[in-house]
Amino acid sequence: MGPREFICYVALLSAMVALAIDMLLPAFEQMRAAFNLPEDSTSLALTMTLFFMGVAVGTLFYGPISDAVGRKRVVLASTIMYAVAATVAALAPSLAVVYASRFAWGLAAAGPRTLSQTIVRDRFLGTAMARVMTLVQAVFFIGPIVAPVIGKALVEFGSWRWVMAFGVITGLAALLWSVRLAESLAPEARRPLRLGAVLVGFRTVLRNRTATGYMLANTFVFAAFYSFLASTELIFSAVYGRPEWFVPYFTAMSVAAALTAVGVNRVLRSIEARRVALGAGTLYSAVSAALLGVAVAGNGVPRLLVWLALFSMANCCHTAFFPTCISLALEPMGKLAGTASSVIVFSTSMLGALLASFTDRAIEDTVMPISVAYLVYSLIALACQFWARADASP
Repeated sequence: MGPREFICYVALLSAMVALAIDMLLPAFEQMRAAFNLPEDSTSLALTMTLFFMGVAVGTLFYGPISDAVGRKRVVLASTIMYAVAATVAALAPSLAVVYASRFAWGLAAAGPRTLSQTIVRDRFLGTAMARVMTLVQAVFFIGPIVAPVIGKALVEFGSWRWVMAFGVITGLAALLWSVRLAESLAPEARRPLRLGAVLVGFRTVLRNRTATGYMLANTFVFAAFYSFLASTELIFSAVYGRPEWFVPYFTAMSVAAALTAVGVNRVLRSIEARRVALGAGTLYSAVSAALLGVAVAGNGVPRLLVWLALFSMANCCHTAFFPTCISLALEPMGKLAGTASSVIVFSTSMLGALLASFTDRAIEDTVMPISVAYLVYSLIALACQFWARADASP
């Protein structure tokens, strides 16, 4: 693969989780009717919960397995599982089968999600990896823009089963593209696939101050970002009474994030990743402080455009921070890159989502909870960065 093809390929692997989520949302109304559920039923939310549970469980396995047998085999196997699970979901005769297939789908999606970072780490280090990850991220953000549109079109011209079936196409496309992937882990660098060795690997990752510090920083930043994903629609509808603003804003935010990623890539040509991460983290905290200040001054319901401007700036800081943070966390891991990716993705998915849930439940008629969360989590993430940097060489 050439450099451009490699970036697009890794972006597809990274986006396979998001595509399986974003495309399904427009199908919920039709699925309620198909399974004789009330119009206000929240039962279909379990399709998302079970998917995320599958991702979290699968994440812990794919990294260590790839450290033992190589990256390509694991990617091929997981993309096949992805397509099979999507097929079962598309043909599901009952809601129970949908639930089971969504868990299996998430279990499979954890493979590409975890290995996307590992494959890049095998080829690049530090700032060079951060530059590649920013370009991957820029391509990745196309997903949130087009996925809901594709999902809605499939529902209108076909049915909710067509949306599930699109996952088959995604899985097969990733499978066929993966055939072109060169194995990036040399045989002599592989580790034995034994429980003792795997546990030693996890312990080694967690004892590395640089890896753990940047992993925790990334986790707390994602705790704020998950609240953005889960609560923005509620803020527009329940707090400001403008539900029609949500889709245009979400689309605009995705475009802004992609442009931010491209901009950070340019910055990394002359400034090392550690300095970019620290600058992004510091700016994130400063903007979050302003976000909270505006919320307090507005008694929890500040002027929408002012608050949105600061909210968007904070999310762009997250976009700048994530690829540099991941690159720095994986830099010292070497042969344990797969295991380290598993730990990082698990921490981000589970702990980040758990922390975000406290914020999401607190939002009712003000933006105060999410404003507080952004400041608190950004400050903790910044502290984790300083702790990680104390163990890193200048």
